[in-house]
Amino acid sequence: MKRIIAGVGLWLFLPGGGFGQAPTAKPEFEVADIRQNKSNDTAIYERVLPGGEISARNIPMMEFLKFAYFAHDVRDEQIAGGPAWPNSDRFDIVGKATPGTPDETIRLMLQNLLEKEFKLAVHQEQRPMDVYALVVGKGGPKLQKAAGSGKVDCRRRVGGGQDPAAKDMPAGQAELVCTNMTMADLAEALPVYAPGYVDHAVVDLTNIKGAYDLKLSWVSRLLIDQGGLTMFDAVDKQLGLKMEPRKLPMPFLVIDHVEKLAGDN
Repeated sequence: MKRIIAGVGLWLFLPGGGFGQAPTAKPEFEVADIRQNKSNDTAIYERVLPGGEISARNIPMMEFLKFAYFAHDVRDEQIAGGPAWPNSDRFDIVGKATPGTPDETIRLMLQNLLEKEFKLAVHQEQRPMDVYALVVGKGGPKLQKAAGSGKVDCRRRVGGGQDPAAKDMPAGQAELVCTNMTMADLAEALPVYAPGYVDHAVVDLTNIKGAYDLKLSWVSRLLIDQGGLTMFDAVDKQLGLKMEPRKLPMPFLVIDHVEKLAGDN
């Protein structure tokens, strides 16, 4: 186990902050433990504990890189370069810090930890990438303004017997109900909740502002011959939006150098 003692901080998988490294010296965790997890367990664990302590167990290093250097969810291919082991080797990290630390500071602390312990050197650049552009359909948007305020909340139900909350739904039917959703939130959610259809990142190009409550219902790609809407058709007919395949410049994190933890080689 490696123990690092420095300034103050708090880390978990948080959405705040912008993409990029600060040019000045980065803040550090007050206390952080990091070690490789060699349990061969498939379960992962992450939680914020009372008093500002955080814990993450059995997480691939590639996931830590995503959380540290990107403000929002990104795909694996947006991290390039370096050896193969960051995709496979898993690690446990425990951090302890002052509650209320800003999200941007939290991400910088994680960057600092990774750079010191793994001798990590990275740079950022834009590269063309196949994406789906989320745009307004010909008939205009069909969106309902959010009835309330607060955090985004999404719930998916899938018919077929495995989901207790979807006993009334036929097999292969999927439903996504979200509240307080911006179009940027929707773009980020679609690959997560409909991975059978959405195999690329989604970029919001709607220019629609504000938050909305929405509902999408579609059928599995495997059962589309039996009738029903594809996920793409559902976005079109139910939301008045379209997902167009395009190639757009996207942010990439390029690994220039990385080393395994001392003692873990």
